[in-house]
Amino acid sequence: MVLLIRTLYLALLATVLFTAKAQDPAPLDPLTREAEVYLQQLATEKGIGIRQAGTEAEVRAADFIQNTLEGLGYVVKRQSFDYINSLTKEPQTSQNIIAQKVGASGRNIILGAHYDSTSAELGSFGAVDNGASIAVMLATAKLVAGLEQQEYGVTFVAFGAEEVGLIGSYKFVQQISVAQLDTYLGMINLDSIVGSDNLYIHSAHSSPYDCKGNTKRYMFDTSLRDQLFKVANSVTQKNTFEIHSGYDSYPKGETGGWSDHTPFACAGLPIGNFESTNFAINGQSGKDGFSQSTHSSLWTCFDKKNMSACDRESEKKWGKIWHTKNDQLDILESLFPGRIRQQISDNLSVFRAFFTQLDRHIEAMINK
Repeated sequence: MVLLIRTLYLALLATVLFTAKAQDPAPLDPLTREAEVYLQQLATEKGIGIRQAGTEAEVRAADFIQNTLEGLGYVVKRQSFDYINSLTKEPQTSQNIIAQKVGASGRNIILGAHYDSTSAELGSFGAVDNGASIAVMLATAKLVAGLEQQEYGVTFVAFGAEEVGLIGSYKFVQQISVAQLDTYLGMINLDSIVGSDNLYIHSAHSSPYDCKGNTKRYMFDTSLRDQLFKVANSVTQKNTFEIHSGYDSYPKGETGGWSDHTPFACAGLPIGNFESTNFAINGQSGKDGFSQSTHSSLWTCFDKKNMSACDRESEKKWGKIWHTKNDQLDILESLFPGRIRQQISDNLSVFRAFFTQLDRHIEAMINK
């Protein structure tokens, strides 16, 4: 009888402990919670939602970013510009939102991300491309605002009109002098940093980008990427972030000129580009990262052995998230429960470590 009572007691205790554990998850990191709130406000139907370049919604997104940064104590510059939409051929207006934590030396590093979205006609809300990147940037700005002044500063830039030709980032570079440009030590670009199977950190390509016909200052320099990767390995679990293996068009760890890092590489700055995708997939155009996941729901039929479509002629979906209806938070959560939160947290772990000890990491990069 005593043995029976003891057995029942232990079983009851185990049930209580398991239930308590299930109902009481680990506390959410405050910066991750902050980023999730920003993301909800930017990229959901109850928030700003779809933010196509040149629209009122893009302006509302710019206002939201500006107001958030000002609320954190930053003096914010709004850089407006006119351009011709490369898709519609219509004249439009957009804006970059710029804030700076000044360093004692006057030299600084850029952390940037675009806030416009695309493919509204397909149902995309731009949650991963690129709402989550803006959310992480704003959370990082909150972290940096609370730090004491360091030798090196940080310039935060939210770029407009990226999806129609990298307009905002090119305008930023074009509107600063060579002397101002020389105060920048590198550029960290965040584009589609969550949602897909893997997290990567890239450098610019070893072959110059087009650079609008001017490659005289083009910089291929892996020092910033390598330092960020070193930090990532020190603060996240092994292989959380990767330097992708070399492929036909992209040597190991290099990326193409399709995001806002491009004008800065063209201007001669080292870049570190954060991205979430899956370079191991042989997608519609090869192993180029445009197929983001192996999840079966994102394919008509996926061949795991060959990491490609079962039938390349009949495949319709190609594992894509960006620029499709799959780029919505509710859909992503149903496909990958908990993934967005975890990847936001992983990225913020890197930026917390990097920017808290910015002087040390910049010196390591310079002295590489």
